[in-house]
Amino acid sequence: MEPPDEAVRTHRHLRRYLLTGETVTVATRLHWAKILEPIATALAVTVLVAWLHSTTGTGWVWLLWAVAAGRFLFRWAEWNYEWFVATDKRLILTYGFIIHKVAMMPLVKVTDMGYSRTPTGQVLGYGRFVMESAGQDQALRQVDYVPNPDHTYRTLCDTIFMPRTQPGQGQPRRSEGPPPSVVPSGRREPRPTTAELPIVPPPGRGAAHPAESRSPAPQDASRPAPGAPTWQATGGVTVPQPFDSSEVAGPSGRTRPRQGRPASSRRPARSRGSERSPYDPPSSDGPGTTVPDPFL
Repeated sequence: MEPPDEAVRTHRHLRRYLLTGETVTVATRLHWAKILEPIATALAVTVLVAWLHSTTGTGWVWLLWAVAAGRFLFRWAEWNYEWFVATDKRLILTYGFIIHKVAMMPLVKVTDMGYSRTPTGQVLGYGRFVMESAGQDQALRQVDYVPNPDHTYRTLCDTIFMPRTQPGQGQPRRSEGPPPSVVPSGRREPRPTTAELPIVPPPGRGAAHPAESRSPAPQDASRPAPGAPTWQATGGVTVPQPFDSSEVAGPSGRTRPRQGRPASSRRPARSRGSERSPYDPPSSDGPGTTVPDPFL
């Protein structure tokens, strides 16, 4: 097996399909086992025609041999143009004697690659490669009769799945630790500090807050407490509350006198001559009057 660069340099039809700057890693003609069947057919026809000619003495039987020989020559010419080439950018398969054809697949499209060898391939020394793409049908998917398959498989794996640097860029540098920290050069100025601001009292007053120095104003005992009712006495008779008890049981079971409501907070009673509505609630103190139930 000749080196890839030598094969490209020797065969002119390979150079027309390569780009400038491509690095060839694999360049090989398909295995001769592909034309094994035409060779066997031509040999079998030759033996058969020779036997017929020796027994019958007719010369037209050699036409069968000419057909088999012509088929073998045509298949050999096609095999001579079938090349499998792998570069650092794509995979190429050239074939066709009368009509030249090129099948190509970029390396970035290859997601997986299968490699198999039949029993005949193990004996004769060829294999099959199947390239898988990301759910797309490519022109180049399967390559049969690849010679020296083990070495070709390792070379293709290194070409397809190992990143390579472009020519002139050099090898990538690997970081063996964390990146170095950036330290400013020169003398560092001290960071300014914030001083506490003093509390200045308002002018004309002391340090104490005005609200703290004030004393609560005395409250008039005759004025009702905030929130207490401000009913005015009318001079009528006050009916005591029927639900009010003079004693209330405490938590310990002892009774204590209930504190009565101040006179100023009691509701004034109605006059004797005024009519009372059956829906009016009883007055503040005393047994009160009996209110009939309007629904009975």
